[in-house]
Amino acid sequence: MFTPAARLRHTFSELEAAMAALSDLITQAADTAPVNACCFPLPDVASGDEHEPVTHIEVARLDGAAAITATLDGYRQWFIRPGCSTKASFRLPGYLVLPATLKPELQALTEDINRLKGEFKAQVQEAESRDQKFALVHDTLPGLITLQVYRQLVLLPHPVSRLGFTWANKQIIQKIDKDKLVKQLTDARLSPPPLTDAQTWLQCVDREIYDVKRLPPGVELRLRRPVKTHPMVNVRWREDISPRQQQVKAHLPLLLCQDELPAVTALGNYPPATTRKRRAARITDEPLIPRLHIYPYRPDNTKP
Repeated sequence: MFTPAARLRHTFSELEAAMAALSDLITQAADTAPVNACCFPLPDVASGDEHEPVTHIEVARLDGAAAITATLDGYRQWFIRPGCSTKASFRLPGYLVLPATLKPELQALTEDINRLKGEFKAQVQEAESRDQKFALVHDTLPGLITLQVYRQLVLLPHPVSRLGFTWANKQIIQKIDKDKLVKQLTDARLSPPPLTDAQTWLQCVDREIYDVKRLPPGVELRLRRPVKTHPMVNVRWREDISPRQQQVKAHLPLLLCQDELPAVTALGNYPPATTRKRRAARITDEPLIPRLHIYPYRPDNTKP
């Protein structure tokens, strides 16, 4: 009977073997035919700087063999790096375009890798508490950053006509049901966070429940949570597919299998020289529950 640590170590070993097979496939493809590859390395975030506001990001560029090497290293960037923040995850936007004939083999490999990543995550989540999860991972694989292991590789399913790299700097805005929020808060009353006095926590949550219940009937709730600046890529399919364009997170280089190269808009420095004007935010009140990013929202019912 395997212990949780032994199971986790075994799954990680299988993942490493699958990643080595992917690396061999891509390296052999590059040795026999031109592989169009490009990636945009981002500066490391120093330990302690992860909460500093992002005002500027200088983007580098690698092409050809250097981009392939950076990509294969980036796919296996799973451990803490000296001097780098463990809270600001590693990102390497980019792409590799491989011959269309390799798609069946590449698809099987990426599916196997992503399956193993999912199994690894599920095994970590079996540990009951946050502290137990942390101990399981770091006693078994010291220095591992789980988010970077969990990230799935992306093999685009259709031929692509254009890749447009850009920056996302948005907020998540989501409608919140009052009754569900009250239930969530009620359930949280008896689960104070670590290092928090139980009585203080009860008073805090009870106040939040009271604030929600006393809202006038016409006021709704919205979650408005800021999202850290991160690279994205707008993918436009070559075929007549609906929707014709899709936005994908550019955490790691995308894999494409096609013989005709897509047009590419490279990732530029942040902030872009020109930005699209957006409508002013309609949720401008002070937060009702700051720790959960919950805001009151009054719909505009004045339209005819």
